[in-house]
Amino acid sequence: MKENISASFDAMTKLKDRLTFARDVNRCREKGLQAHIVLIQPSQLLLVNRTYGVPVGDALIRSIADYLRGLDENYQAYRIANSRFMMIGPACTQEEAEAFACRIQKRFEESWYVSAKEKTCSIAAKAYLVHLLLSPEDSGEDRLIDKMNYAVSLLSGKGSAGMLFFDSTLQQAMEHQEYVLEELRYAIEHKTFQMYYQPIYNCREKRFTSAESLIRLFGRDGAFISPGEFIPMAEDNGLIDDISWIVLEKVCGFLGAHPDLPLRTTSVNLTGQQILDPAFIARIEGLLDTYKLDGNRLRIEITERTVTEDFPEVKRIMEHLEQRGIRFYLDDFGTGYSNLSSMLSLPFEVIKFDQSLIRVMDSTPQGQKTIGLLAEIMHEHRYVIVAEGIETEVQALLAREKELDRIQGYFYAKPLPEDALLAFLQNRDHS
Repeated sequence: MKENISASFDAMTKLKDRLTFARDVNRCREKGLQAHIVLIQPSQLLLVNRTYGVPVGDALIRSIADYLRGLDENYQAYRIANSRFMMIGPACTQEEAEAFACRIQKRFEESWYVSAKEKTCSIAAKAYLVHLLLSPEDSGEDRLIDKMNYAVSLLSGKGSAGMLFFDSTLQQAMEHQEYVLEELRYAIEHKTFQMYYQPIYNCREKRFTSAESLIRLFGRDGAFISPGEFIPMAEDNGLIDDISWIVLEKVCGFLGAHPDLPLRTTSVNLTGQQILDPAFIARIEGLLDTYKLDGNRLRIEITERTVTEDFPEVKRIMEHLEQRGIRFYLDDFGTGYSNLSSMLSLPFEVIKFDQSLIRVMDSTPQGQKTIGLLAEIMHEHRYVIVAEGIETEVQALLAREKELDRIQGYFYAKPLPEDALLAFLQNRDHS
């Protein structure tokens, strides 16, 4: 690509900057030209700066810029951010594009020798490398950057540098992610999440005495969106607390509307940030008052990670809410690494054995013995045990044999929407 007389340049590297990159991309579109776009982003620049100092990091950036500038006369190099470079080249086949990108990737697999303040350092500086074939039908520079950011997030999620060609499969995956995020934000704004409830079987009483509330999301087109998909996305985009408050309000509203529900308690999962919110106690007490709900009917599930965020404060909150009848469950026990004695010093009512522990019990005699010993410890401390993820008759029999108090899982009951839960509890033959 020929030099543009109106181009602006990056002061450190003398490469064209982001403004000029945007102009050149838009020029390709306006003229109906195809192009090969390549993003190069060193993956460990912050580590280089911390290890060797910022002058060495700056020298590395200049070395990379010099390399890209002289790589191919048919390509223009740009520095569009601190550690992000772009290249624009002529139309080519995907095979030719892959070959060019592989040349760059191979260079980043070698060491960079940079000099700063009279010392020379050998630096291993791998990079995220994303490339695509730009067609005239594609949208502008902002959308192109969105694609690159999405691809880099996929690479960084794998924990290492690498290379991706942004093809139609990635395009569809990105559009689906955008769809989920849009539906998520809509559901938060309009509170259109649905609540399902999974009944929990009481082995001693031989009937269902409690349930766990579970959030469900359906798009405006009616499509089901899995919690395993939208919950991590909500966490990544700072939306999880909004969702948790909606869930808590919906559950309180449901329980308040059904004072004769034949379940003693219903639990709701809350986040650490929510529990530690200075307004948490006031908000939850406000919901109890609004829906005329007895706190004895509500249970809160928290994880070990939540407890370790601020142990003294969590303990204070638990003890305070106990006075309103609200008790706590320790969720996902067996997946964390916190101090067991600390966990046992908190006023939990229930310890929920994670499905991973159930699989241990289901796999070997030694696993069964381990679960039995854990159950003995919990019972000595007067905790009730819920076995999560019971899916087979064998697992249910083993859970009873090891005297696990309650069973939650598809073997006994799947999560049900509100109306179906009411019908299930009304018609269930508890015998």
